[in-house]
Amino acid sequence: MTCKKPTSNLWHSLSALALTSLFAFTSPTALSDDIEVYLQEPPDPVPPNILFVLDESGSMDWGSVDNQNPLPGEDSRREELITALSSIINNPAMGNVNAALLGFRSSAVILTPHTGEFKVIGENTSTFLNQINNLIASGGTPTVPALEAAVNWFRPDASFQSLASPLEGGRPEDKRCAPNHIILLTDGSPNSSYMSSYEGNVCEVITYFPNYWPHNNADAGARCANEIATWAQNTDLMTGSGWDDIQNITTHTIGFHNTHSFTQRFLNEIAENGGGTYSNADSVDTLVDTLTDIITNAQTNIDYAYNAPTIPFNSDNTAVSGEYIYVPMFLPEDRTFWKGNLKKYRITVTNEDVVLTALNNERVLNDAQEFQSTRDLFCDDDACDPDEGNPLAGGVAQDMTEVRNLYTYLGSDSALTSSANRVGNSNTAITTGMLGVATEEARTELLNWVTRDPAYIATADNPSHSGVMGAPIHTQPIVVNYSDGDVVLIPTSEGVLEAIDARLGEELWAFMPQDLLPGIRTIKNNDASSTPYYGLDGPMTYYEVGNEKMVIIGMRRGGRKYHILNVTDRLAPEYVAEISSAASTDFSKLGQTWSKPLFVKMEIGGNVREVLVFGGGYDPDQDNATPPDPGYSDDEGNAIFIVNADDGTLLRSISNSGASVNIPEMTFAIASDLATIDLNGNAIVERLYASDVGGRIIRIDIDEDDENNTISGGVVANINDGATQHRKFFSTPQIGYYSQGGVQFLGILIGTGDIANPIDSTITDRFYMIKDTAIWHTPDWSTDTPVAEGDLLDASDTVLSGSNVLNPLNKGWYVDFTGSEKSFSRAILYDYSIFFTTYSADTVQPDSLCEAVGTVGTARIYGLNMIDANGAIHWDGSSANPLTISDRVSQLELQGIPPSPLLIFPGGTDDEGNTVIGKKIFLFSDLKKKHEWSDRFRPIYWEEVINE
Repeated sequence: MTCKKPTSNLWHSLSALALTSLFAFTSPTALSDDIEVYLQEPPDPVPPNILFVLDESGSMDWGSVDNQNPLPGEDSRREELITALSSIINNPAMGNVNAALLGFRSSAVILTPHTGEFKVIGENTSTFLNQINNLIASGGTPTVPALEAAVNWFRPDASFQSLASPLEGGRPEDKRCAPNHIILLTDGSPNSSYMSSYEGNVCEVITYFPNYWPHNNADAGARCANEIATWAQNTDLMTGSGWDDIQNITTHTIGFHNTHSFTQRFLNEIAENGGGTYSNADSVDTLVDTLTDIITNAQTNIDYAYNAPTIPFNSDNTAVSGEYIYVPMFLPEDRTFWKGNLKKYRITVTNEDVVLTALNNERVLNDAQEFQSTRDLFCDDDACDPDEGNPLAGGVAQDMTEVRNLYTYLGSDSALTSSANRVGNSNTAITTGMLGVATEEARTELLNWVTRDPAYIATADNPSHSGVMGAPIHTQPIVVNYSDGDVVLIPTSEGVLEAIDARLGEELWAFMPQDLLPGIRTIKNNDASSTPYYGLDGPMTYYEVGNEKMVIIGMRRGGRKYHILNVTDRLAPEYVAEISSAASTDFSKLGQTWSKPLFVKMEIGGNVREVLVFGGGYDPDQDNATPPDPGYSDDEGNAIFIVNADDGTLLRSISNSGASVNIPEMTFAIASDLATIDLNGNAIVERLYASDVGGRIIRIDIDEDDENNTISGGVVANINDGATQHRKFFSTPQIGYYSQGGVQFLGILIGTGDIANPIDSTITDRFYMIKDTAIWHTPDWSTDTPVAEGDLLDASDTVLSGSNVLNPLNKGWYVDFTGSEKSFSRAILYDYSIFFTTYSADTVQPDSLCEAVGTVGTARIYGLNMIDANGAIHWDGSSANPLTISDRVSQLELQGIPPSPLLIFPGGTDDEGNTVIGKKIFLFSDLKKKHEWSDRFRPIYWEEVINE
């Protein structure tokens, strides 16, 4: 095979620039998973107070069928309860729960506090297990008296058998955010109660129990249960000094082997009034699952005191169109629904910095890249108030007040504007089940709320959705050009893709995938939470196929799907396809969709095809995983997919098994974007590089000379082979070409850092330059071995000898970071100089257990020589002294995770006054010029490579 270099002048400068910057199809790297940076829980989580209220009536000795003893080999309900509770108590994840057991039985109302005072489960496991085994079954079911006693146990102003309230004792500031929960479990209908009022209010008469039931109708034994649960949910039990938060009680109910519709209604009403959940359980497994869900939510939904950090400008997230820049913003909260905005500014590049200006030419950012009080350009006159630096003021959000055009896709009509796909109360095809609610009333309320319908009645506790936009946490807007007005597309945590008029800032339409419809209830409830509801939080790619304008949207933490829309008509989008394991077994290894699909041309099956290519995504098991050996395998994400750009159908898949191309070593998830390479300059990609969370670099070759376009590949580097520390790749490899003095290789340039754990300091992360010497031919994967850590030179504290690096026996080098320092940045390459940014977390200790804090951290920019790892430039602009390793890094002024550095080519004029691309190139970071070069390109000699 003869590979001739392309005749473009760009090829002359391959030694000076990165391959992927010139003729591969590049995109920004995956953004960092910085939620922990914005909202970090205290190291010792606040223990929730949970009171188990347990039915000990005679029917608990029945089997699964009412009025029958257990069948042979069947446990009684009491025995199943003992087994399930023992499993919960023995679960280490429940160790921090502060709990107590209250049994109830007998028509004489016997209430037994089995464990005495509230106790921490992990410190009193044997006590709990012993008392659980002492549960009995006898007599009636005094449910309402038991519920009243449970509430009294929590109340410091009341009492239950002289037992202390779990709210008493210790420092209020360490307890004020502790959630209080009652879990009421019963197998039968209530009896043995004759209450008629509670807290001075007459209770509603219960009439839906059948007349033959004991204590039926007005005295059904159920009366006042709803009033008790309502009072407990709505009343602040601690109002004194130090108790800033509301100390209320959430009540959950569980029907155990309960098949009567009237009892199920009774328990469901208690839970609804008590702010909790109602569940049915008919086995040990379902009961364990139900209890686990309730307790886990109690442990995680803690109302911490929290001051949102100031989030600096991040150029990685923006979209530029002409002289305008569209900047997404959001405000972290200790709630499930984070809100956001999109603002428009004017952008100007000077010789020293990039300037963003707002209305009346007001400067947008201060020196620390923090937003100042301005009026963005979506404010069309001086009537707009300055936003005071508030990300939620002004912008697109201010105009989100009208009834909206919100669409979904229900499978029958691809035109999203069809009435069949419109989200609203009038569309009866959207059912209660799709929304995850039980009643038509709840369905109507949710649909009116999310569409901003005037029929929704807002209250202080249930505010409207007007003037609210979801948060673009990890998403980047795209500007789509139309003859009748440009449109900005941006996905948000509301679970929608927003289409915004780029001139006016008005919402034109929004699309919510059907599987995210239940999320409407989640964001409306907006419960306390240390992690947000992510919705549509993934990468997005705009591309054109013929005359059709297309967009594909990922979900990142929001799910395991990509959605493709046709947006050729700016006001009438069409649904094209869903890519998911649910839609096709072809995508069974698709994980959370973190990897940005790249639109490229590729030869497949002898034909040049327009395709989308992307990594398999992220496996959330990696959040806390440190795989112990190379044999570890992720369940999802360990794949590469090549799909038809027209309709998303699979063309080729690459994984460790069950794929079009099987590479057994592909066992780790590929969350990053891929690097695509066009070696011969014909605009057709013939090589891919992928980085995975196992610290491996995977190379894929597509043979253009083979009529079948055979795809082959393997692992070219494994930095964790035999390593004691498990480093992860989340950024895209940058590929640089070196050719001098008869030495040729592709330099794979990439840093490590675990996005899922951005503040972790137990791993020493690194930046790598790894050589791939098989430039013009496919490696022999049966004999070639991956580059290992031991094949690399340690350049952490020294400048390497160029001849040593270029020695074929040495496969590259690495530089250690310090402390918690990590690289989430895309590396850029110019003139053999590599530039990237890093982040180091600074952990702040809270003053109390109820205080969550943000982690600001330190941002740095590195400049390294690609060959010897020396400092690449003088950051102060001087040139008098020789470069040393002290010139490798410079601290940035901004706080938080920094954006990737940028290369900017300013315009200029030639000797005749004509506008030309400037003869200088600028390196920018945090919108400030860090360096400039006077020559844009540095020539090298032609060469022809012949490979038989």
